[in-house]
Amino acid sequence: MSEASSPVLLADGETLSATLLRRLFLGQCLVLGLHLAFMPLWLLAVAALVAWRRHRQLIERAPRAGVLLRLIAVAALMAGLWAQYGGVGDLEALLGMLVGIYLLKLLETRTRRDARVVIGIGFVALAASFLHDQGIVMALGAAVAASWLVQSLVLLSGGSQPQAHRVAWRETAWLVGLSAPLMVALFITMPRLEPLWSLPTLKRASTGLSDSMAPGEIARLSRSDARAFRASFEGPVPPTGERYWRVYTLSHFDGERWSRESPEALAATLERPLGDFARPARRNPFSPAIAGEEGESAASSAPRPQRYRAELLLEPDSRPWRPSLGAPLASPERQRFLGDGTVEGLTALSSRGLVTLESSGEAPAFADPAGQAWHTLLPRGRNPRTLSLARRLWREAEGDPEAYLASVMARFGEAPYRYTLEPPRLTGTHRVDAFLFDSQAGYCAHYASATTMLARAVGIPARVVAGFLGGERHPDGHLTVRDYDAHAWVEVWRDGAWRRLDPTAAIAPERIEQGTAALSAGRGAFLADAGLSPLRFRDVAWVNQARLAWERIEYRWQRRVVGFESRDRQALLARLKQALETTWQALDALKTRVLSLMSTGGGGALSLGVGVLIGGWVLAALLARGLGAGLGRWRGPSTLREVLLADAAWLSRHGEPVRRGEAPATHLRRLASQTRKDDEGSADGRRCMADEATEWALAEACDALAEAIERLCYAPLKEAERRRWQARFDARRRAFRRAFRRARRGRFGGAGRLARGRQTWHRKG
Repeated sequence: MSEASSPVLLADGETLSATLLRRLFLGQCLVLGLHLAFMPLWLLAVAALVAWRRHRQLIERAPRAGVLLRLIAVAALMAGLWAQYGGVGDLEALLGMLVGIYLLKLLETRTRRDARVVIGIGFVALAASFLHDQGIVMALGAAVAASWLVQSLVLLSGGSQPQAHRVAWRETAWLVGLSAPLMVALFITMPRLEPLWSLPTLKRASTGLSDSMAPGEIARLSRSDARAFRASFEGPVPPTGERYWRVYTLSHFDGERWSRESPEALAATLERPLGDFARPARRNPFSPAIAGEEGESAASSAPRPQRYRAELLLEPDSRPWRPSLGAPLASPERQRFLGDGTVEGLTALSSRGLVTLESSGEAPAFADPAGQAWHTLLPRGRNPRTLSLARRLWREAEGDPEAYLASVMARFGEAPYRYTLEPPRLTGTHRVDAFLFDSQAGYCAHYASATTMLARAVGIPARVVAGFLGGERHPDGHLTVRDYDAHAWVEVWRDGAWRRLDPTAAIAPERIEQGTAALSAGRGAFLADAGLSPLRFRDVAWVNQARLAWERIEYRWQRRVVGFESRDRQALLARLKQALETTWQALDALKTRVLSLMSTGGGGALSLGVGVLIGGWVLAALLARGLGAGLGRWRGPSTLREVLLADAAWLSRHGEPVRRGEAPATHLRRLASQTRKDDEGSADGRRCMADEATEWALAEACDALAEAIERLCYAPLKEAERRRWQARFDARRRAFRRAFRRARRGRFGGAGRLARGRQTWHRKG
């Protein structure tokens, strides 16, 4: 085949240009940027090495990456992921493998088919980025990356014809705009299905709380501003000092560390059924208040105790913990209620999740199935000075538990005990002794640990509760609870119920009422690990207002978009149904009114009503037609063929239609020839012209545009030459339209009439 007859469009096997390879790499960088905050940073090195290798191949004519090099690259990627995650079986490692192979694919990308494969993998990696986070920033970044990938596909579909970037972006915007209504409809109508497969969840914790605690560990959480969860209440919001969010109860003590015994461990240790310690249900089966509500009792007319119904937006966590404001009572979804007055989810949260809980706001009013003896156990031979202090205080209280607990609390409220976020490090095997008699300075965990041991030392059942206290209230009403709100307190068994006992209220009441940020002692440790946190600048009004505004927007996004569930869909459909019913009732009332006017002879009012209906119908039709025309003009032609068809239609509307079988260039040359003939015959009066230069300019513009069309459609141009001719075509097309409009004004405007009058006067003279 000769060079002149070579095809214009590239086949899938043709080699890609450097420009398209650069676009593919930039698209990879955009997708990588969405994963990088959650993936190892050495993936940046992988991207840099791939870009350097392709640059050498394109610029320095280095050999193409062979099979051996590609296998080595894949093996190195797998080894890096194995070293990072200890295997490739969990979700984070699989995501790293997807991103790494997506980057390495560029090493062997040569043809347009390879480019389409790279873009397809890019869309998969883009969708996988929402497994990390579903916030506004991630959504906006994904929209930018998706638009870039779609535009790359548009450029690939154009063959070797270089489309201007603005035309490609216009086509991309048109495609995205067409898909947006379908996306919204699917988002609203499609149910949220469970995944068809199961993979290990991302092993991350949204909060530093764990199921064990040693004095000093919770103090480290004051250094972090990480968000644990957000809560909004349906009804009254409790004050700051009453927002005790229970997460874990720690009942086992080895002399140094308090730890939580899971229901499975308790069942095995105490040789009892698992159902005695944990049951899945929608209502707490251990709570007597719930049991009393389910049955009929004589006390049904008694006043109902205070309850709080909160909707919690939880951060992703590999543990199924669920915070409850006091003892959990009920939930619309099935939860795992535990006998110690805490609650767990049936599964862990791999992404942010919404949970609704109804709770009492108080300590549990039911006994722990493990029994009172379990909550009085202490290790032998540990902390002898503390045990001696307990015996002395018990004698002084004359065996009265209430007086004894009051004396313990009063002791902490006296000097030299102090509350600090930077407590001295405790060592040795008698750490409670070291705190009570040596350092006498600590955080909530120190005081809770010592109080629980002092209570158990005299036979009072007690346990440590780990959770959160307080939460920042936003202007729209929802609360944000962060790591630095972590807190530990004590629950003691008194008079057939658990009672909350917080020694922090005796040593640092400002911590209870105002939060950790209000503490003056140890302020340097507060948010020490969050140097750039905007919470450090809460005293600056505009910074704090901007932070609150952003958090409000982000919360609404998570609640109304990401958290859109079946109940929200049902509520939306119910509102739409109600709106349709209201509209139908209004139309029915209008029809009834019209019939009433017809029966009573109200001709004037009837004519007015009919006129209004007809006028509204005509106005709606005009608006629909104008909107359709506006959308068509906004989209505009995007390929050379569409541009030529649009120009032919434009000439036809202005009195120069295309003849049957006439090509665009032939049409323009015929128009140029006709223009010259008309100008030559103007002396005979067959066609008068205002200015001969205008007609000759139109003829020249027609010839120049016809030449550009023939070059672009038929000439075997290289890419650089085609770009130059594309630019010439655009310029000549604009010049042709300007010349055509000037010629028409000369023929039919006021100047044309004046010229014809002058010629007629000269002939008469």
